[in-house]
Amino acid sequence: MRKLPTALPFGTSLARQVARQNLTRFNNIFWVSERARKYLRAGFPSIRFPPAGPGVHGVFNTEEEWLFAADEFRDWTRQHVLISAASLLEVYLYSITKTALQAKPELIDRSLTGIDGYRFVFEKDTPPAGWKKSIDSCVDGFVTGLWKDRIRRLEIVFGNLPVNLTKLESDLQKIQNKRNRIAHQFGLEARRNAPWDAASHVPVGAKDCEKAIKTVSTFIADADTNVFANLVGAHEILSLYHDWSRKEPNLYRYKVLGTCAAKFCDHLGGFAGNSIGKNYANAIISHYDSL
Repeated sequence: MRKLPTALPFGTSLARQVARQNLTRFNNIFWVSERARKYLRAGFPSIRFPPAGPGVHGVFNTEEEWLFAADEFRDWTRQHVLISAASLLEVYLYSITKTALQAKPELIDRSLTGIDGYRFVFEKDTPPAGWKKSIDSCVDGFVTGLWKDRIRRLEIVFGNLPVNLTKLESDLQKIQNKRNRIAHQFGLEARRNAPWDAASHVPVGAKDCEKAIKTVSTFIADADTNVFANLVGAHEILSLYHDWSRKEPNLYRYKVLGTCAAKFCDHLGGFAGNSIGKNYANAIISHYDSL
């Protein structure tokens, strides 16, 4: 069997590479909203609204209405940024831990030491009974519940986490609590005196957004570097090639023409933002074909 590349595809895991791109997007959205607010509020006199009539929306009759909506737009943007950052961390943790447990199945079953679990994922070998269910249950525990419990569950499987990660527990829980309050403010759990009352507003300050982005970014960076990336290795890219190769109708033609690696690089670069290079892609393909 051809060996997988030992180097990380982007110097980090693919999960962190994608998370980093999204955190940059959230940061840009946040700052566009913050920097543009004073101009948005001042813009009412220069905006031409269409004549009011049936089917016409977005007409503000007074500057007071406009200013109220402009302030709410800022508040909604802040809420969205905080929710997105908190959710992104869960997506990263779910993806990276599941890949790690599949690549290193001995982490939850020592009888599987030395076995590449992706032989089970790709149905090259038959996994032990309940293997997939055990992984799914384990991963769910990393992304649900209080952060102190999530960290404890992570340490049970992956060993003691670096202090730089565990000391973020309090900040992560505060972000999670605020995210949950925002998500529920328009739902049945929102506090109201009567069903028709407006939901109470969950305030999110600029500092809340900045801290959420920084905290999530720091957690992902430290977790990737010190815990997950070396466990995952090239398995994320291997899994992506598996999915791509099964769906690509021109796969055989690409292999005959010798362009398979280049086409896969193009596919991966479309959402990773960087290319892994044809040599790396060829090594992934060679390993996959030898399984």
